[in-house]
Amino acid sequence: MTHPEYRNHGLSASLINLVLEEYKNHYDFMYLFANQHVLDFYPKFGFQRVNEYQFSMTYSPHQSVEAGRIRKLDGSNIKDLKFIYKVASERVPVSNLFGTLNSQGVLMFYCIYVFNNDIYYIEDQDAIVIFRTEGRQTDIFDIISKKEINIHHILPKITNRDTNKIVFHYTPSYKGIDAHSQTFSGADVLFVKTSGSNYFPLNVKHPITSQA
Repeated sequence: MTHPEYRNHGLSASLINLVLEEYKNHYDFMYLFANQHVLDFYPKFGFQRVNEYQFSMTYSPHQSVEAGRIRKLDGSNIKDLKFIYKVASERVPVSNLFGTLNSQGVLMFYCIYVFNNDIYYIEDQDAIVIFRTEGRQTDIFDIISKKEINIHHILPKITNRDTNKIVFHYTPSYKGIDAHSQTFSGADVLFVKTSGSNYFPLNVKHPITSQA
């Protein structure tokens, strides 16, 4: 944000150039999310627009939906927030294909302001799942765990008998999951700047809960 009196003086460009110079030769990829009003700005600095992809799968619930051992967490409760932060600080990436680390600060923003009513702790899996079910679709926004999870033990606990579609808001890399992808169109656009001959991975979705 720039005060109106100081706009159009090249301050944003100066800041970006300062960052690029400071991290020169110290990164493989540098990326950011831009809103629709500044899509022509970042290419001036070597950033290229990259498509994201949304992953989903058809789902057939088990005859007996696994119940119990799932506790709803409150995004406005300090005790619950401390618990979420502790697990997130020691978490494994949500995906082996494309994930983020050290992003617990951004995650907490989403837990407090966006998904504060959609957070659940599955005790026997020792995993926090942020999800929402509307109609026959279940959207999974994040799964926070200190160890690799078995998605086949989690899906029956967060779905119901009517669920027929699972949508992942990150890049799933689970064994035995047949997820299909399609181009994702969100409010913000992913821009990437590469260093050297590196290539940014194709057909991925940046985890929504670490997007700033």
